[in-house]
Order: sequence, then structure tokens, then C-alpha cells
Amino acid sequence: MTNRAIHQELLAVGESTDRPLEEYLRTLWRLGGTRRDVPELPAELFVELVRRAGVEAAPPFDDAWRTADFGVTESMAGFDVWERVILSQVADLREFAEVPPRRYPELGVDAPRVEGGAVRACGSRWYNHAVPAFLECGMAGALGGWSDEDGLRTPVPGPAVSLFPEPDGVVAVETLSWAEFTEFLVCGQEYE
Repeated sequence: MTNRAIHQELLAVGESTDRPLEEYLRTLWRLGGTRRDVPELPAELFVELVRRAGVEAAPPFDDAWRTADFGVTESMAGFDVWERVILSQVADLREFAEVPPRRYPELGVDAPRVEGGAVRACGSRWYNHAVPAFLECGMAGALGGWSDEDGLRTPVPGPAVSLFPEPDGVVAVETLSWAEFTEFLVCGQEYE
């Protein structure tokens, strides 16, 4: 598969689901856990997990995630880091749902974390709060593959400072490591 083909698949997934992002990520976490023993996911399997997360039953929210230490150490890698990031995101989204709505969250808002509270594996800034934006931005930031023809993203004229080095052009993607899948999650949250 190419990053362009994956991007188009993920756009279709985003358009086909109206489930809340927290529920979607809980389902993706459960599905990813079934593959925890493999170091890399074939691109087709990655797309399949993302697709199934939009339709399969979500596991219940575990209230312990609110206070769990999801910090990442240098000795951690692979699935363990991915799991801590996705569960940190689930906990953030649950807390967002319980605070008064914020104006213009797509411009970036910080998760309402308790000061001195649990350690999370991801930053507190959120730009994408719905499945379609999360998937599109995760893909664009981590693997590229978007096109002006999609009508969702256009190049900005003039100098731009990119927080994430965006992949350039259409490239083959055979497998995704857990580190790349983790980058996808982080970009889904933070990439604009």
C-alpha cells in the first residue's frame, strides 16, 4: 500500500462513523491489544484495525485510567508505549467530556488535567476532538499521503514552521512499527 491509499482509506473511515473519539480510541486500544506480540503491523492490518474501531463494540471506560501513571521511560518501547499513549488520550477525552464546553476547541485547548495529578504519556494540547479530524491529522502528520484534491488540507504559502516533519510525496508503506503507530496517535491529537 502507499501512504496515499492509506490516507484515502482513513478518510472513508472518518466519514463513516459518528461515534465519539473517546469510544473510538477505547475500541482501537482493545483491537491493538490483540496484536501486542508482533513488532510491526502490515499496512493492511493497520487499516483494518482503524476501520474496525469505527464499528465494533467499545470496552467500558476504566475509572482507574484517570489516576494511572502512564509515564513513559527510556526502557519502554513498542506496544507498551503505544498503549500508554492511547490510554492517556482516552483519559483526557473523558475529562474533556465532563467539563463545560470550550469555545473553538479546534484552535487548540489543553486537557483539563488536575495539577499534580496522574502522569500521562502525551502532551495536554488537543486540536482534534472528533474521529474524522483525528484520523486525517494522524495520517497527514505521521505518514503523509494527503493531496490538495482531498479538499481538507492545502499548503500554506510562505515560510511555515512545522512541529512535525511531514512526510513528502507518495511512498510505499509495507508495515508500521508500534513507534509509527504511536506517532500516528500523537499527530491525531496535536497535528493541525
